[in-house]
Amino acid sequence: MKELIKHMKVIVILILLQYLLDVLYVYLYPNVNPIRATLIGASALAILLIPFISKLVEMKPYIAFLPIYSSALFGALLVQADVVKSKSAGSGIAHIIILIVTYFVIMGVYSFYQRKK
Repeated sequence: MKELIKHMKVIVILILLQYLLDVLYVYLYPNVNPIRATLIGASALAILLIPFISKLVEMKPYIAFLPIYSSALFGALLVQADVVKSKSAGSGIAHIIILIVTYFVIMGVYSFYQRKK
């Protein structure tokens, strides 16, 4: 149960971080495309490298930023493919689902790799 709560805390923090970065980049780089997704991912990595944030997330920053980058990238591709509209509820839900799925896939691969050591 403790692990589940930890994972839920991390997911909420990552979702909030992605949302805040996305709001910022609406003004700094308004085009929804892979370049903006990369800027969001790079910014997330830089923020997650801050010791206070890193301690709060309880994950290595280079792993914690991957779900945000993945969500931003695939969300942007969904917008470009006209599957969802930018700034819509569908887009927000898609970002959250992508982030959660990516988080658990990465955690599964990471834990598998750690057991192999």
